[in-house]
Amino acid sequence: MTIPALATPNWTRRRWLAISGLLAAGLGAGAGGSSANAAGPKPAAAAKDAPSDHEPINVAVVLGFYNTLIDFAGPWEVLSSSRRFNVYSVSDTRAPVICDDGRSSDASQTPISGLTVIPDFTFDDAPQPRITLVGGQGERDATQAQVNARKYEWIRHAAQKADLTASVCVGAFELGAAGLLNGHSATTNRNAYDRFEKTFPKVNLVRGVRFVESGAVSTATGLTAGIDLALRITERFCGHDVAQRMANYEEWTSTAWNIA
Repeated sequence: MTIPALATPNWTRRRWLAISGLLAAGLGAGAGGSSANAAGPKPAAAAKDAPSDHEPINVAVVLGFYNTLIDFAGPWEVLSSSRRFNVYSVSDTRAPVICDDGRSSDASQTPISGLTVIPDFTFDDAPQPRITLVGGQGERDATQAQVNARKYEWIRHAAQKADLTASVCVGAFELGAAGLLNGHSATTNRNAYDRFEKTFPKVNLVRGVRFVESGAVSTATGLTAGIDLALRITERFCGHDVAQRMANYEEWTSTAWNIA
């Protein structure tokens, strides 16, 4: 697949430092650490066609007007730093969106600081991804219904040609609303278990796990669980050694992603 110029990663100082760090950590060395038990149902077979350096896997991160920062920033860091994935953001428009702890939409709990992000693409011009990732998010009240309709249609359309559609935290509500979880097992933030189960009775909610894989969809529980899911995605698409190297590089001590 040809990657549009706007989607091609830039060789920034941070990227060079990341690569240098990977080399210093010993890319060719075996990785330590114990493996964990499978965090959910038996996973689907590993994806085919692991990319060469010239064929990064397109990963679309869907953003709303309000976003929980760690839900997508953690997986973005893991996937993009591996140099095997071309990660880009997609939203309704390219207007800046708010990224914090997910409470910006609640005036009574608005954080004292947050990050604004300009999406890379809109639903009209985003490249077709092989992987779509959705974190916890929300829209402004005045446009919520219209934006959600466009968002869910884009997610459904992208899923038809994608290898994997994934969510982190209450991003599972977005996949559920798009109709992609019916008949599947899934999980979400533990504080939203009951609400999710009532909202989506056709989905088999799995409690008390880090993430769940069910066919062409994967769902992680809250917040930092997205990092474990990203490492598991790296393992599925690029092999265990690459995933372990990234875990080492990121100094990630959890082994929940390693379900071998």
